[in-house]
Amino acid sequence: MNNEIEKLEILAEIEELTTYDKTATPINKNYIQYLDLEDLISIRDDLLRKKIYLKEETISWFDELYEKTKRDDA
Repeated sequence: MNNEIEKLEILAEIEELTTYDKTATPINKNYIQYLDLEDLISIRDDLLRKKIYLKEETISWFDELYEKTKRDDA
Protein backbone atom coordinates (compact mmCIF):
# COMPACT_ATOMS: atom_id res chain seq x y z
CA MET A 1 0.00 0.00 0.00
CA ASN A 2 2.82 2.38 0.84
CA ASN A 3 4.29 1.79 -2.60
CA GLU A 4 1.02 2.84 -4.25
CA ILE A 5 0.88 6.04 -2.19
CA GLU A 6 4.45 6.86 -3.16
CA LYS A 7 3.62 6.15 -6.81
CA LEU A 8 0.64 8.51 -6.63
CA GLU A 9 2.79 11.24 -5.06
CA ILE A 10 5.39 10.93 -7.81
CA LEU A 11 2.64 10.84 -10.43
CA ALA A 12 1.31 14.14 -9.04
CA GLU A 13 4.81 15.62 -9.40
CA ILE A 14 4.97 14.32 -12.98
CA GLU A 15 1.59 15.86 -13.80
CA GLU A 16 2.76 19.21 -12.45
CA LEU A 17 6.00 19.01 -14.42
CA THR A 18 4.19 18.19 -17.66
CA THR A 19 2.63 21.64 -17.52
CA TYR A 20 6.11 22.97 -18.35
CA ASP A 21 6.69 20.49 -21.17
CA LYS A 22 3.85 20.57 -23.67
CA THR A 23 5.48 17.72 -25.63
CA ALA A 24 5.33 15.34 -22.65
CA THR A 25 2.71 12.62 -22.77
CA PRO A 26 0.59 12.46 -19.62
CA ILE A 27 0.53 9.16 -17.76
CA ASN A 28 -2.90 7.61 -17.38
CA LYS A 29 -3.49 6.86 -13.70
CA ASN A 30 -5.12 3.57 -14.68
CA TYR A 31 -1.74 2.30 -15.84
CA ILE A 32 0.14 3.18 -12.67
CA GLN A 33 -0.07 -0.41 -11.48
CA TYR A 34 2.07 -1.46 -14.44
CA LEU A 35 4.84 1.06 -13.77
CA ASP A 36 7.58 0.41 -11.27
CA LEU A 37 8.43 3.07 -8.75
CA GLU A 38 11.85 3.36 -10.40
CA ASP A 39 10.19 4.04 -13.78
CA LEU A 40 8.12 6.85 -12.32
CA ILE A 41 11.15 8.33 -10.58
CA SER A 42 13.06 8.21 -13.85
CA ILE A 43 10.23 9.97 -15.71
CA ARG A 44 10.03 12.62 -12.99
CA ASP A 45 13.79 13.19 -13.01
CA ASP A 46 13.84 13.54 -16.82
CA LEU A 47 11.07 16.14 -16.63
CA LEU A 48 12.92 18.00 -13.87
CA ARG A 49 16.05 18.15 -16.04
CA LYS A 50 13.99 19.49 -18.95
CA LYS A 51 12.41 22.13 -16.69
CA ILE A 52 15.82 23.25 -15.42
CA TYR A 53 17.20 23.39 -18.97
CA LEU A 54 14.18 25.37 -20.14
CA LYS A 55 14.65 27.89 -17.32
CA GLU A 56 18.34 28.26 -18.15
CA GLU A 57 17.54 28.78 -21.83
CA THR A 58 14.89 31.37 -20.97
CA ILE A 59 17.24 33.28 -18.68
CA SER A 60 19.93 33.23 -21.36
CA TRP A 61 17.47 34.47 -23.98
CA PHE A 62 16.31 37.34 -21.74
CA ASP A 63 19.93 38.26 -21.00
CA GLU A 64 20.69 38.41 -24.73
CA LEU A 65 17.55 40.44 -25.39
CA TYR A 66 18.44 42.86 -22.59
CA GLU A 67 21.97 43.31 -23.90
CA LYS A 68 20.63 43.94 -27.43
CA THR A 69 18.08 46.53 -26.28
CA LYS A 70 20.73 48.16 -24.10
CA ARG A 71 22.99 48.57 -27.17
CA ASP A 72 20.09 49.86 -29.27
CA ASP A 73 19.34 52.56 -26.69
CA ALA A 74 22.93 53.80 -26.65
